[in-house]
Amino acid sequence: MYKQSLFTISALAILTSSVIANEEINKNTTKLNEIIVTAKSNKSIDDISSSVTVITAEEIARLNATSIKDILVKQAGIIETVNSSSLAGRKSISIRGLDSSYTLILIDGKKISPTDAYIGHSDFQYSWVPVNMIERIEIIKGPKSSIYGSQAIGGVINIITKKDTKKIYGEIDIQSGFSSAEKGGDEENISANIGGNISDKLFMFVGANKYNRDYTVGSEITGFDHTYMEGIDNESANIKLQYNFDDTQSIYTSYIKGEEKRELEDYPEYYNLKRDIYSIGYKKSFEKISFDIDYSKTKLDSKYKGGSSSTMNYITKLTNDSLKAEAKVTALKYNDIVLGAETSKETHDREYPMTGQSKWNFESKTNAYYIQDEIELGNFIFTLGGRYDDNEKYGNEFSSNIGSIYKIDDNQRLKLNYGEGFKAPLLTQGSSGYISMGIQGNDNLKAETSKSYELAYELYGNNTTFKASVFKTDLENMIKSEGHGTGSKYVNVDEAEAKGFELSINYDITEDHQINTNYTYVKTENKQIGKDLTYKPEHTFNIGLTSKLAWGISSYISANYLGEQYVDEANLEKVGGYTILNTQISKELTKNLTARIGVDNITDKDFEDANPYVLKRRLAYVGLNYKF
Repeated sequence: MYKQSLFTISALAILTSSVIANEEINKNTTKLNEIIVTAKSNKSIDDISSSVTVITAEEIARLNATSIKDILVKQAGIIETVNSSSLAGRKSISIRGLDSSYTLILIDGKKISPTDAYIGHSDFQYSWVPVNMIERIEIIKGPKSSIYGSQAIGGVINIITKKDTKKIYGEIDIQSGFSSAEKGGDEENISANIGGNISDKLFMFVGANKYNRDYTVGSEITGFDHTYMEGIDNESANIKLQYNFDDTQSIYTSYIKGEEKRELEDYPEYYNLKRDIYSIGYKKSFEKISFDIDYSKTKLDSKYKGGSSSTMNYITKLTNDSLKAEAKVTALKYNDIVLGAETSKETHDREYPMTGQSKWNFESKTNAYYIQDEIELGNFIFTLGGRYDDNEKYGNEFSSNIGSIYKIDDNQRLKLNYGEGFKAPLLTQGSSGYISMGIQGNDNLKAETSKSYELAYELYGNNTTFKASVFKTDLENMIKSEGHGTGSKYVNVDEAEAKGFELSINYDITEDHQINTNYTYVKTENKQIGKDLTYKPEHTFNIGLTSKLAWGISSYISANYLGEQYVDEANLEKVGGYTILNTQISKELTKNLTARIGVDNITDKDFEDANPYVLKRRLAYVGLNYKF
């Protein structure tokens, strides 16, 4: 099957390039010339050796997303995943068959603490930034440990919030959704933001968001009570300030604050999380060199009331302090060099107030140094990168990255990448004194390492963008939980593998009609036992059609397929795939005011009795958006 897939991808690439080569092709310069900041590069998207996807604010608006996860799972190579311990309706993402813990999430280039491994399969990390405050999302698939270090084995997702503009702008958005569930499931969302230059040198952005989803009651008991999908009450606020001393230097600061409450039918507010992100930085540029110094602090406090048992009620506090300095050098004719150093300290505290048990405190410190050089020689671009991590518990590790691009012509690129990854165990995983949800940490865990390979072909035409990638990642010492119930423990798996390919095509049928589609095939294996990894569907397919109609009306319709997958390590039990259909229609009432109606899960797919899916029932919604 895998060899057949490689043949198919090659044939499709040749066919597509042959067809499009017969027409007059020009680059979409607006799209391609945008600098991808996550890649630490001055190159446009077509001249970056990694596989890159950029999702704009306009594209996000069409998806009716309530979290980052809803946006990501529509992209090539990114799969929605669940696991047997997931609570009612919680899901995560997988980049190219690797667990969510291998994906690094950034907000404006700053790392955020992953909540899913620390707090009982939490999906809170996908709600750190309200959707309406996002300017774009940059996704780099494949290992970027050479630049970003631990957790960037699978890829990097950088959520970039709205930023500097010369004029004052603002937006107010309200929406109500009505679920087909017999009880609960309705949603309300309201958001507002304003930004722009309040003087010649001072920029400000302020935004706020409130989202609510009622818990849905079902007939199937999911572990706590009869709740089918948990309720959510989420409030967020964001403020950014930037002062430009002149054209070459500026100082900036930002603060993101939010609170999220989860509830079940029998346990109101059983889960409460508060988050704070503080950041301050300084930028200075000269003719051939620029540098950036940045300090950020992330705090996450959670209170969990999971039941009457005292061990199911606890308080968690996560804190991460990070200081980073980075310089970019363009003094050499053919080289773009990035040099950086960072130091971070992470602490994790947990206490059980009902038992009077002493606090558990865990701490980790890491220093790192990295370099990347992009070398352009004629039709070739080479990227060489390396990072040296110094972890106080798990020692030193050097991760390298080698990438190359061959410019076939102005519109076609052939890309080849090799990257090494390094991921130290989380504080909780690597501490035998830690026990949560029945899983015990392990002092003897080893750090995970990886080797990844990728071959990609990309074509940028006047009406068509086509991308195809073949990839393979070999993991050593993969960390997983082993055992059942209170006897579970984190252990290392000697070897694991994820390989496959992905295709994506964006095609402008006419000036007013665009279609985007992607397909991902992933084959995973726990090589220690010779079985597929659990909850990793082999096939994923997404398609969407955007249309601009008469009288200011626009529409978007999409279909998303998730294939069958194994749910047990012995590969004896499989659950089937499913397809979700969504649609949205919007109408410009005035120049600044737009109304919309839509339906998510049109066919009302209901997997209440088919764990592990737990899908949101059909939701019909109406909304208004006002911009000024």
